[in-house]
Amino acid sequence: MRFRFSINGINYNSINDFGDWTVVIFSIAGFFLLLSLAFKIVSRWIYFKKCGEEGWKSLIPIYTDITLVKISGLNWWWVLFLYITVIQSIVSFTFSLNGISYMSIISSLLSILGLASLFAKFNIGYNICKKFNVSVGYAVLITLLEPVGLLILGLSKNMKYDKDLEVSPNGIFKSNTTNNNQYKAESTEFCENCGSKLKKDAVYCEKCGNKVK
Repeated sequence: MRFRFSINGINYNSINDFGDWTVVIFSIAGFFLLLSLAFKIVSRWIYFKKCGEEGWKSLIPIYTDITLVKISGLNWWWVLFLYITVIQSIVSFTFSLNGISYMSIISSLLSILGLASLFAKFNIGYNICKKFNVSVGYAVLITLLEPVGLLILGLSKNMKYDKDLEVSPNGIFKSNTTNNNQYKAESTEFCENCGSKLKKDAVYCEKCGNKVK
């Protein structure tokens, strides 16, 4: 006995035909998922190497995001915002699995909080732009298409990473600590005794011999 049924205009003669199509669809989806994951790993590997970190750190889940946040100069807890969407998905799945319909309001709130993940990515991109001295437009690119943005920065010979540049540990939110560090760096740029410009990391002024550090 054969069964005939239709889904989205596609006719199936048996359950086996439907199963075959399901395997094909999931196989294609899995292939593109692995391809995007490989692209993300490669782009981070190249980017990490350019920033003085080991490339293999891009292979380890969670640790790769910790490294990305570290390079950007943000506080470590910004990593937590990157996983809000994961937490939201787990909670939503748990609610639906147990048929807890009245908890949908909390699930909706978690979905809104999921925007915090995008905001965290933008903050990472914002500090990265500062470190590379490039347009803030790259922050938007990193937020929406992180692998592409990091790969461009990693491969470009004209874009240099300045690990010594002080940035705000909270991204677009400025901090007094950063401003104080920048003031101290600027105050030692010229000799206080004769006003001559000092070389980077100079201990004594070359013109008058005054100790600057």
